[in-house]
Amino acid sequence: MSATARKLFWSRTMRLTALLLLAWLGVNLVVPWFARDLDRVHVLGFPLAYWLAAQGMLLLYLLIIVVYAHRMDRLEAQYRSAERDGETGAEPALTRPASTR
Repeated sequence: MSATARKLFWSRTMRLTALLLLAWLGVNLVVPWFARDLDRVHVLGFPLAYWLAAQGMLLLYLLIIVVYAHRMDRLEAQYRSAERDGETGAEPALTRPASTR
């Protein structure tokens, strides 16, 4: 992989990581912030805040992990195919395929 492609891959990886860390931070700050308001709503006899803390946040963490794994698989596949085809790492060969736009 060329130096340009390596830098582009690393910047895209860091951008994805930063966005998902912001999502994680949002989950950890938003749900507890509104917990008192959610305590007024009850589901099966328990406050909604309890359900979100016990189950919802775990599902959101799992979703963040799945999104990361899926996006990294796609990103790595793009760079592997560009490397296999002998690309120099130019930007047009490393953009999303037209079918995913």
